[in-house]
Parts: sequence; C-alpha cells; structure tokens
Amino acid sequence: MKLNILNYRVNTTHDLISPLNQIAELVSISDYHAFVYDPAGLHIGGVTAVDADRRKSEVRDLLSKKGGIVLAFLRPETVQDWLLDAASTTISNLVRMTVRPGAGSQFKTVPSAKGVMGGYLQVLKGKIQFTAHLEASESQLRGLGGTIFAVDSVGDPIAVEFVVGEGRFCLLPPPTNIPADRLGAAMVKVIRDHFNKSAQMDAPSWANEITVPGANVHDQQIKELTKQTEDLAAQIDVLRVDRENLLKYVGLLFGYGKAVLEPVVRSAFRLFGFTVPEPEEYQGEWDVELRDAGSGSTALGEVEGSEGFIDVDKYRQLLDYIEGETLEGREHKGILVGNGFRLLAPDASERQDQFSEHAKRGAARNEFCLLPTTELFKAVCAVLDAPEDQALKVSIRESLFATTGLWKFDPSR
Repeated sequence: MKLNILNYRVNTTHDLISPLNQIAELVSISDYHAFVYDPAGLHIGGVTAVDADRRKSEVRDLLSKKGGIVLAFLRPETVQDWLLDAASTTISNLVRMTVRPGAGSQFKTVPSAKGVMGGYLQVLKGKIQFTAHLEASESQLRGLGGTIFAVDSVGDPIAVEFVVGEGRFCLLPPPTNIPADRLGAAMVKVIRDHFNKSAQMDAPSWANEITVPGANVHDQQIKELTKQTEDLAAQIDVLRVDRENLLKYVGLLFGYGKAVLEPVVRSAFRLFGFTVPEPEEYQGEWDVELRDAGSGSTALGEVEGSEGFIDVDKYRQLLDYIEGETLEGREHKGILVGNGFRLLAPDASERQDQFSEHAKRGAARNEFCLLPTTELFKAVCAVLDAPEDQALKVSIRESLFATTGLWKFDPSR
C-alpha cells in the first residue's frame, strides 16, 4: 500500500507527504492514511467554527473508519488544540487539563511500551527538544487507551500514544535543528509501523523459541550497516554544525544585540588567538574581554549594532569601564566594535565612516580602537582561508592593540 500523508504546519518533507496550507482549504483529511500537524499553527489566520467542526469530523473518520493515524507535537499550545476532540472528549479533556510547559532534552524511553512511536524516538535520538509534558499518571492514560513512550527527567510523560478504535493518535515531542527530510523519514517510519501492525502484536512467550531457516543469516551485516548508518548520521550532524558555525560570521555584517552580534564578535576574537571568556566568567558588565597570552595585554570592548551612526553613548560606556578598572590598578586597551548602518550593504559609503565625530574624538583622546565589523569580517575570512598562518593572527592581535582610532584590515601585514 502506498501511503498518502497530509501535513499541516510541520517543517517536514517526504515523497509521501503532502502539505495542507490552510485549515479552510478544500482538502479532506479523511482522504489520507495519516495526518501530521503542529498545534501551534491551528489558529494561524483564524479558524471558523464550521471549518473546525469539518476538520474534527474528518479526523474522526480517519481514525475510526479508516484505522488511520494522527501525529501531533506535544507543545504548550496543546492546551488549545481543538483537534484533540476528534480522538475523544475524555482524551482531549485529560490532555488539555494536564499539559504543562517545560523545555528540555534529557528524557528516558519506556522499553516495555508497545506501539509505533518507538521508531520516531529512535530515528531522532539526540535531536529531541521537548517543550511540554503531561502531569498525568500512567493509570490515567492507560484507562483511556494511552501508552507512555518517554518521560522527562522527573517522570512526566512527553511522548504518548492513544489507541482510538483501529486508529492511533500520537503526541510527539518536537525535534530541534534537524533537516526536514530527516523528520519526514522519522514520521513515515511511525506511520508505516502502524499500518504494518508490526509494533502492535504481542507474541506469546514460546514464539521466541521458534526458528526459521535463514532468518538470521543477515544479522551481522544488518548490525554492521546499522552501525555505519549511525556513524554517518553523526558525521553529517557534525559537518552541519561546523557549517552553521562558520555561517554565523555573516552576522557580523547585519547583527546587533546580545543574542546575535556580541557572541559572534567574541567568536571572531577567539579565531585570532585571543583568550575571550564568556560574560558570566568575569565580574564586569562590558561586552567583550580580550587577553593576549603572548604579550600579556588585555582589552575591554563594547559592541554596538545600529541602523545609523555608532555614536558617543557606547563610547562613554566603554570609557566608564576602562576608568573604573584603572582606579582598581588594572590597565586595559579600549575597543569599540561598531556595526553601523547594519542594514546597508557592506560596501555602502555610509559604512566606511560609521563612527560619529564625538566617538572619533573620544577614541583619539583615550587611545581607543574603533573596529568596524565589516573590517572584522574581512580579517575573519582571511584567517579562515589560511588557518595555519600564525603570523597573520599575531599581526591582527598586535594591530588591534596598537591602533588608535579607526582599524582597517591590512592583508599585507
């Protein structure tokens, strides 16, 4: 049987999965073998009572008349998930009354659980980031045909499967940071297991003693190939992380604030060979602290992203930090990192002169370095292009400490 799966608002792709773009769209859920949805998207664009009733009726038909399966993420928004009513009012009432927000990645699977959700947890091992749990006991869920497949670190269910007639309604913990095709493969595995009935049948104890000629001839090869598959998946994940970490440097050209610009600025300085602690590792309130092990020099930096000039406010803040440290007997270089006119292209004329006259005069008076992130990005690219060139890194570190006023990357250094 070729499966037909309908998907609403889940970032997943597969040859067997088709999108439902709007709740009001003239597509029937019951025409499919399975329905996948994210409850966080159920209220997007507004939903009329007529459309909601129609969709609940279609899901009931899918479950009860076709023996199909529904996969939904368990989220805090599940408390408003009106599609749960299609499973049964008792199930929906229990779930909505007991769902609680709470994010985490540490959880335990229940090895004795019988059903189809185990494949999802297995395929996405290490990539689950649950955002909610149920404050419901095993007996409460079991009384409604529910099976717990995974619990968080305190034992609350985060993955539950309900049997509804011949169908199944599964509440899944959402994954994090995985490609859409991998999520699609995990969901298709669950749906295939449901229709194959392979995970539903409890074999009698004596069945384990029955042998079939040739059934185990491929066991070793299966084991080896499974290990290779897991190793390749792990390698791919590592490569993706490396790629994403490198692409984060583009944020130097348009980012601002503590969430985007400051972390990537610190990462850039580390690339040059500076020791750069995270803010929680030092006592001050400044954005960046640099230590050059070779020279023993230190610097404090403030980072500012702006749609206009980098003005005197951040300069004054940096000056306060430098003077406060001087009173305590600690001398530092001041570096003002600016991403002015950040929404303009890096080669725009405004970005070549982004520090205000007040900031430039103050920097000259106190021997501060003014560091545009456009120039910082050029230096980052040069180091990434020649990662073994230690002389280049030393040159960049020394020039940052030696520069008063505007710093420009000089590839000939």
